[in-house]
Amino acid sequence: MSATKRTWFLYALLGSVALGVAVGFAGGERVAFLGEIGALVIRLLKALATPLVFFAVADALQKAELPVGQGVRLLGLCVFNAAVAGTLAVTLAYLVQPGAGVDPALFVGKGAPPPEMHAADALSQLIPESVVQPLLTNAVLAVVLLALLTGAALRRLRRQGQAETLGKLVEDGFHLLSVVLSYVINLVPLAIFGVIAKMVGTAGLQPFKSLGMLCVTVAVGLVLHVTIYYSLLVWLFGRISVLSFWRAASDALITALSTGSSMATLPVTLDTLEKRMKVSPQSARLAACIGTNFNNDGIMLYEVVAAIFIAQAAGIHLDPSQIVVLCATSALAAAGIAGVPEAGLITLALVLSAANLPLAGLPVLLTVDWILGRLRAATNVASDLTVATVLDRFAPPEPAKT
Repeated sequence: MSATKRTWFLYALLGSVALGVAVGFAGGERVAFLGEIGALVIRLLKALATPLVFFAVADALQKAELPVGQGVRLLGLCVFNAAVAGTLAVTLAYLVQPGAGVDPALFVGKGAPPPEMHAADALSQLIPESVVQPLLTNAVLAVVLLALLTGAALRRLRRQGQAETLGKLVEDGFHLLSVVLSYVINLVPLAIFGVIAKMVGTAGLQPFKSLGMLCVTVAVGLVLHVTIYYSLLVWLFGRISVLSFWRAASDALITALSTGSSMATLPVTLDTLEKRMKVSPQSARLAACIGTNFNNDGIMLYEVVAAIFIAQAAGIHLDPSQIVVLCATSALAAAGIAGVPEAGLITLALVLSAANLPLAGLPVLLTVDWILGRLRAATNVASDLTVATVLDRFAPPEPAKT
């Protein structure tokens, strides 16, 4: 998304919020039908997200060139970062309980809430009975597993000079779905208008208090994760000054906050790593170009808090096994759809489905997702910078030039 389009999108979002509040107050319950606009947009996002995750993971795996030693370190560090982000998200969500006291009707929808799903249920869906079943049921764990197998097979065949057409088909499929998804993303301001008009018309401004608590919970979690956890990694393993690290990182973080996209910030991230932080080009590109598919702590933390928020609002108890499934699904979905605009919003529908949580409240989250998206992007960029710094500390020495 270009700078002009991002500016237009931001103004459209702000205008939709103001117009939605005005129409909600003026129309009352008579404008409740406008909320269906948000539900339809969410259905479109959910329908496109699952095949997009499949093509994105398969395409990334068939193209990735990972040095064995540094690749293992990269994946290990990303998994550990995600575990810390998930733990922090769960802890804050249950300490603050932002979803407590919300009208359940906004988050459950018509009828009874779906039955609880446990880890055993999710594991039983990991191995599908057919190849198309995960795509039909939006089973993101099974989709990622199939994508990994497909990408690995394509990678092997292409190295042997085979399956070039199939590899190009996967690449083109990813780009095609990304373009279609961008069209749906343009409908988000219209969806936000409808959702806010319904929410204000039926419940007044009370839901905004809970949404505000959700924003505070996510923001505090992201700030703690970046300023404390990443600083510890830089100090303990990167062996550089924390103050000098954040001073050098300022341009990339400000760019991420203003654009709301870690991919749009990529040129600034690489420039910061190589010129200001003096990280080797190999480590910088490994963490920022390849590792960016896995450095999505911002998206994961947000999605876990948002899912628990919806569970609390709907009065659904999540046991420890469900929380583990929730965190794992969030990490895998975020990795699969990295680089796509509004990735956190898109994959949240898949995460809620995996935990068997109601999707009726997802349109309500549209109203604050665009705000939190900028904090998520800055966190993901901070993750790229941190991972590159740590990897460079353990990188093998470059061969001497002759």
